[in-house]
Amino acid sequence: MAAQTQKVKHASGGITPLGVFTITPGTPQSILGNTNLASARYSLQCRQIGLSVDSSPAGQVFLNYGNYNGAGGGVPDTLATVLIVQSGQEAALPQGARTSDAMIDATQFYLDGSAACLVAVYAMDATSS
Repeated sequence: MAAQTQKVKHASGGITPLGVFTITPGTPQSILGNTNLASARYSLQCRQIGLSVDSSPAGQVFLNYGNYNGAGGGVPDTLATVLIVQSGQEAALPQGARTSDAMIDATQFYLDGSAACLVAVYAMDATSS
């Protein structure tokens, strides 16, 4: 039997692992879905959200602001997709640096993708209520 890790219940700075997600195209998942953190708005805030996408199969993973599927969320005039990460790549929101004067409300972000794959997600400098 494979060892199971304990789900995150509280975040207090540093890197908080949010788990590994199995992407099923067209099925958005909250980035807090693998934790025991409350899903109430502002219950987890952080300065950066990072994604690391498995290299197989080829495709893209979408980090959406809101519970939308696909890139852009399929909603006209909506900027739901804030980050697109290719297979075998890593990226973070915001790109290139952490926020300095504000926090990101991680409860509002969802994952989806163009192909079935695995994605590891983390929050940097996170705090939870």
